[in-house]
Amino acid sequence: MAMFAYMTEIDKVDMLEMQEIEASGHDLESLLFHFLDECLFLFSAEPYFIARKVKILQFDEINFTIRAQGFGEEFDLDKHPQGTEVKAITYSNMQVYDKKSTHDLFVIIDI
Repeated sequence: MAMFAYMTEIDKVDMLEMQEIEASGHDLESLLFHFLDECLFLFSAEPYFIARKVKILQFDEINFTIRAQGFGEEFDLDKHPQGTEVKAITYSNMQVYDKKSTHDLFVIIDI
C-alpha cells in the first residue's frame, strides 16, 4: 500500500475492480521483491491498475509463495493526482523482520 500511496493520493482510489497478484521467491526478501514487482507491473501496464487495498489470500513461508487480491481501479490523471513515478523495486538495503508480534519491511524503490 505504501508504494501505491507514493504514486498518488490513495484515498482518491475507488475499489471498483480486483486484480490477482501472485509471486514466488527463494527466500523472504526475494518473495517481497517479486511481489512488489508484480504490483508495479500492474500499474505500469494496461489497464494501469492502482490498488487502494491489498488482501493476502495465501502466504507460504516455507515455499516462499504469495497470492493476493488488489482492490482499486484504473489510474486516471483526471481523477488521481500524480505522485512520484516508481521505476523499479530494488534489493538495496532490503530488510525483513519477521517476529511473532511484529512484521516490519524496509524496501528502497527507484524513482
